[in-house]
Amino acid sequence: MYKYKRGIDNIKDLRDVKYILSNNKSVCLSTSEKFDVNKPYNGLYIKNGKIMLANLCEKFEVKNKEYRITNITTNMQSIDADEYITEIDLSKNKIEYDIGPISYSKRFDFKKNTDILMIEYNVVNKENSKVKFQVIPMFTYRDLYHMKNESMLKFTQRKAENGVVINLSVMNSDDIILKSKEFVWDKEIKTVKNIKHTFVDDNLDKEEFTEDLMFLGLFEVKLKAKEEKKLRIYISAEDFNIEDVNADVIINENEYEKERLLKDIDINYIELRNLKISINNLDLDEKLVQSMPYLKDYNEIITSDEITDNINTRIADIENITNIVKSIDGMYLTFNNLEKAKKILIKIRRYIKNIDANIEKDGILKTDEMNILNTQYIKYVALLKLWYVEIVNKFIQKSNETFLFEDIIRDIIYFVLDENYKTELLKDIEIVALLYNAIRIYQDMLKEENKEDIKMFEVIHEINTAIKDKFWCEEKRVLRRNLDESQVYANIQMIYTLSLSYPCLLDDMPFKVLDTIFKELYTPYGLRTFSKNSPKNDGLIYPKYMAHFVKANLRQNGVTRASQKIAYNLVKELMQEIDKYVNGGIKRVYHEKGINIDKEGYDLLTNAEMIRLYDMLT
Repeated sequence: MYKYKRGIDNIKDLRDVKYILSNNKSVCLSTSEKFDVNKPYNGLYIKNGKIMLANLCEKFEVKNKEYRITNITTNMQSIDADEYITEIDLSKNKIEYDIGPISYSKRFDFKKNTDILMIEYNVVNKENSKVKFQVIPMFTYRDLYHMKNESMLKFTQRKAENGVVINLSVMNSDDIILKSKEFVWDKEIKTVKNIKHTFVDDNLDKEEFTEDLMFLGLFEVKLKAKEEKKLRIYISAEDFNIEDVNADVIINENEYEKERLLKDIDINYIELRNLKISINNLDLDEKLVQSMPYLKDYNEIITSDEITDNINTRIADIENITNIVKSIDGMYLTFNNLEKAKKILIKIRRYIKNIDANIEKDGILKTDEMNILNTQYIKYVALLKLWYVEIVNKFIQKSNETFLFEDIIRDIIYFVLDENYKTELLKDIEIVALLYNAIRIYQDMLKEENKEDIKMFEVIHEINTAIKDKFWCEEKRVLRRNLDESQVYANIQMIYTLSLSYPCLLDDMPFKVLDTIFKELYTPYGLRTFSKNSPKNDGLIYPKYMAHFVKANLRQNGVTRASQKIAYNLVKELMQEIDKYVNGGIKRVYHEKGINIDKEGYDLLTNAEMIRLYDMLT
């Protein structure tokens, strides 16, 4: 887990570290490692994507001197606490400061199965006089960038026992409750204007976002001369009885959970241990999410009987669920957590049946001449279903529970082969590779029962012929991404012809395709989606494809210690990124020119694939 200690690492790098802590339900802490007011969707306390408490400012009054510990940048000034930071240890969610007469630490923990965030201060007064210590919360309400300035921030507060209730939005009834047994709340209202956030988007354009923050009061306590105190503040989106909250229990529960997660992982596998902790924050059993902050509840999508009427929204939902399906391998199966995997797979099977029911009900999706949007929708449905078959197969290999999934696998294959869809779907090389893979998996199931399906042999022959005669371009040693495209360039979809349970290429094609991927798509930090020679190449590279790339290499060269070492050298720089920029994970996207793109660092699929990659190499 990323650590900083003064004099060892460059503290300026901390602004690039994405620090995330979650209660696995609806709330998370998402900020930079220095806990500063930084990029637009970074904040100290978040519920459903809305930042409610953007930061904390600590203030000490010692004799006639005042010390402010915060990190903010406005149009008028920049304040940071870099010089006071002595140590940061993300394994304990802890940061330490020394300001001369005072030294203190603060630690963050969520109370298990609640949305209560505890901030614990350990303050040491080294002076022979009293010290006044204040903690000042900075409030905002970022709802799709709408509430940016003071005139929009119509916040109110009312006193609560041991603290305060801040109402951030009358319209949405969003409250944030802050309580403490040790501190006293003092009402005081101020505004800090024009807090600046500068960030770089996918197109490498520099954007600037400004907003106001409200100080609606502060927590205050006095320390005697030479006194050391532990002080706690509890923050929640729901009211709670502070007498029921025990700080020591919270810390012990979290430490126990960490030990439980890591008990089966060798202590020398530092990266894998950190990845396991990080991916636990995105536990699919509680909350099916693609990235953080929690912008959408995918568990709600999966269990809903209603599929929205908007096809673009349907496509976005299906794409996210597909990423969840792909994540099950690295998230659960790698660690042999089969019961949780089965639970999610059954939920998604129900979701797939809901999709089928809506397709049948709509009718518009089965027309003689499907329009572009409907065709795209059916393509994403097919990809979800076929990836589901791949992950189900990996689950069956470990659990031997074939009977749960045989019927749906057959239905999925025949869905793709439906005459209404087949022609359009089989123009796509990813679907072709996945269909071949699904058929081979289905044939294995039938073989176990001494059965066979003659049509499957015909389709396998059809796919082999299409790959050879339609998709393969010998001149460029690539597979066409889609048969309708006029230009032929190396593309990321080619990797799936080599990396699935059953690769679909014959003769010397695997060697040629892998060689092309290495020359035109590979970088040490991930793969491009299009060839570096293609006008479609945007310079972005994605670590999530690296597990497929290494799988293809190991399959081509055989799995030996020597081939694993060669593969490790291909991904060494990427493996070293674990904990460097993201708390226990890898950034979702990089740029091949080395430019740091400001993106949500915490991505479910990327972390799951990094676990799968690590597992292949150890």
